[in-house]
This record gives sequence, C-alpha cells and structure tokens, in this order.
Amino acid sequence: MDGPGVHRLTVWLLPLFAAALTVSLVEGVPSRLPAVALGSEVLLHLERAAAFFAIVVAVLSVLAQASRGRLPTQFSTAGLAYEADAAADAKAAVEKLQAQVDGLHDGLQRLNAFGLGMRAPEE
Repeated sequence: MDGPGVHRLTVWLLPLFAAALTVSLVEGVPSRLPAVALGSEVLLHLERAAAFFAIVVAVLSVLAQASRGRLPTQFSTAGLAYEADAAADAKAAVEKLQAQVDGLHDGLQRLNAFGLGMRAPEE
C-alpha cells in the first residue's frame, strides 16, 4: 500500500494512538503493576495504549463496513470475516441455475409442441 491512502491513514492513526497513550497516562499507574507490565511503568502505558488503540480501530472498522451494508459474520483472533464474497458467488450460481431451468423449460415446450403435431388425428 503506497501513496495518498497511506498518508491519509497515518493522519488518522497517529493522533488516535497519541490519544490512547494520553488516556493511559491520565489513568495513572496502579499501586501494584500487573505481571504483563514486567515491572515497567512505561511498558504498562504502551500496552494500555496499544490495547485501547486496537479496540477503537476494530470498532471503527466494523462501523465503516456496516455503513456500506456489510456486517461481519465471524469474530476471531484471526480477525473479522465478511460474507459478501460468498453472497456474490451464490448470486452468480443462482443466476446460472435459473438460465439452465429456463433453457430446459423452453426445450420442454418445443418438445411438447412437436409431440402434439405428430399425434394422429382423433376420430
């Protein structure tokens, strides 16, 4: 990814991370540091800011996709999954099947018309 899209993204993400770090600093340091901080107040603030940043980015990403009519179908540690691609494939398959059904229907009508023309006249 390169170009103006990266710049625009950076313009939004850097202030967001700065805000997350500010929230952590304002929150202060607990009397007893959690084990995940490894005894470092700086690491505690960075971890808190990273967690807050990740949550905000995830929520904003879901809201952005929802505004386009796409809702996630799966939340996992691997990320979010959307069903839009599968829906497009299903739509194409349905259209193909409908074309086949229409073709068979036309064939049956022609066969029926041919069969009616071949019948012996009734007495």
